[in-house]
Amino acid sequence: MNFDTLSVREEMILLAIISLQPDAYAFAIKKAIKDEVDLALSLGTIHTILYRLENRGLLKSELGGSSDKRGGRSKRLFIVTSRGREIVDQIQSARQQLWSNISPQNLSIE
Repeated sequence: MNFDTLSVREEMILLAIISLQPDAYAFAIKKAIKDEVDLALSLGTIHTILYRLENRGLLKSELGGSSDKRGGRSKRLFIVTSRGREIVDQIQSARQQLWSNISPQNLSIE
C-alpha cells in the first residue's frame, strides 16, 4: 500500500470535515474534534493544518454566504477532495489490518 503520510491531527481534521459536510468551517471543525475526541486545538492550529492540506490537494475551499451573525463576513467552507478521501480510506484500511492481527492477550499490560 502506498499512501501519503498524515499526522494524527491532519487525519482528525479530514475526518471531521467529511462528517460535517457541507458545513465544514474552522470553528465547526474545532468543535467537532473537541466534542468527539476531547482534543482542544486552537483555531490557529486548525487554520494552519487546513491550508497545508489544501496546498497538498487533499482539500478545497470556497467562501460560503455572508451572515449578519458574523458581521457580514463569509465562512470559508472546506471539502475533502477525492485524493483526500482516498488517503483516509487507505489509512483506515491499514489500521484495520493492523488491529485485526492483535490478539486480546497482546493487549494486556504487564
